[in-house]
Parts: sequence; C-alpha cells; structure tokens
Amino acid sequence: MVLEGEWNVVIPIYVRAMTLADRTLFVAGLPDTMDPKDPAAILEGRGGGVLWAVSTTDGKKLASVNLDTPPVFDGLIAANGRLYMSLADGRLICLGSK
Repeated sequence: MVLEGEWNVVIPIYVRAMTLADRTLFVAGLPDTMDPKDPAAILEGRGGGVLWAVSTTDGKKLASVNLDTPPVFDGLIAANGRLYMSLADGRLICLGSK
C-alpha cells in the first residue's frame, strides 16, 4: 500500500467502489446531495454518480468526473494505466491516464 501519511478528509460521496493505483485513490459512488423535490433520487440511482481521484499523500482531490449513471458496488479496477468502471445501467467504461 502506498499511503504516505495520516490524513482525514470528508469526501461527499456515498462510496460504492474504491481502488488504489500508485499514489492515487479512486473513489466512486453516489453524490452526497439531496434534491428537496425528489429526496430519494440519489439512493434510487436517478441522481447519477461521481468519481474522484484523491492523493494518497494528503487526501486532496486531484480530479473528479460526474457520471450519468452510478457505479455498481465494488465495480472499479485500475490496470495498465487505465481505470475500468462498471455502471448500474450495464455499461463498462474505461478511462485513460489523460
């Protein structure tokens, strides 16, 4: 494991999947927000999803991507410089290093 220090950061995501790649922790799940007109939207998957890249050194957010569909539980893996994510609508997406 590459974690380099102790840090504590609140990430506004209901986490469904995480994976560690070198010095980056990828966290994906449901956004921690609520629409007052449809409070159950996020938990029922209608609010999309979110992916964050977090530094293992200090916990700072390096990047984020909003997703139109949430990820499935434990559906995230990093391999060969790419990130693969399985989504609740059945798609598998691949994100490259750029």
